[in-house]
Amino acid sequence: MDPAELSILVCAFNEEAAISGTLADLAEHAPRGCEILVVDGGNDRTGEIVRSLEPTMPGLRHVAHHGDRGKGHAVRTGISMARGRYQVQFDADGQFFARDIAQVIAPLAEGRADVVLGSRFLPASGADPEASLSRSLGNHVLSGWASLLFLHRMTDVLAGLKAWTAEAGRVIDLKSDRFEYEVEIPARALRRGLRVMDVPVSTRERGHGESKVPVVRTGLRVLTATARFRWEK
Repeated sequence: MDPAELSILVCAFNEEAAISGTLADLAEHAPRGCEILVVDGGNDRTGEIVRSLEPTMPGLRHVAHHGDRGKGHAVRTGISMARGRYQVQFDADGQFFARDIAQVIAPLAEGRADVVLGSRFLPASGADPEASLSRSLGNHVLSGWASLLFLHRMTDVLAGLKAWTAEAGRVIDLKSDRFEYEVEIPARALRRGLRVMDVPVSTRERGHGESKVPVVRTGLRVLTATARFRWEK
């Protein structure tokens, strides 16, 4: 793949402790020269760190996301600015592996899918053994609910490693500002006749910082939003 065809969207909110490691992983495993947009909605040193690395990483660009309304809003901003034919969402917290990007975008490049969801729960996945039972159970419940409503098996709708074609991004036309966007991507894709598939990815325990996601409240919000996406006009 021509690196110019790939855009990686890294949405960060106060990830100064993790962003250097995440970008080092991308520098080692992502195609050299591909576009990497760090959409930064926080108020810590994340932007300063990213800008300091721009001279050493061709394609890296810091995007100051003023007025950030949530992760979905940041992803939408990244999509609007991305130039690549293939677009990858890669979490900033260091829990996913940049080496898995290749297998996530392969079905897109081969014309087998329009949207690809990295999954931590397939037989070949490398799930974090330290992941909390509540988070894993919540992911299974939400993924099962989405699979039932859309009659399409999805094993991990909440994983922070996803990919889609630029055309699919335009067709999906994300609207959510917060974490509902996670399920909105496959939901709107399926409603519009796009091909969605899972591929196995690995994950590890967050090494720096801490999650900013209120698990129960976010889970209930996503659960409700999934039903809304199923029957929206």
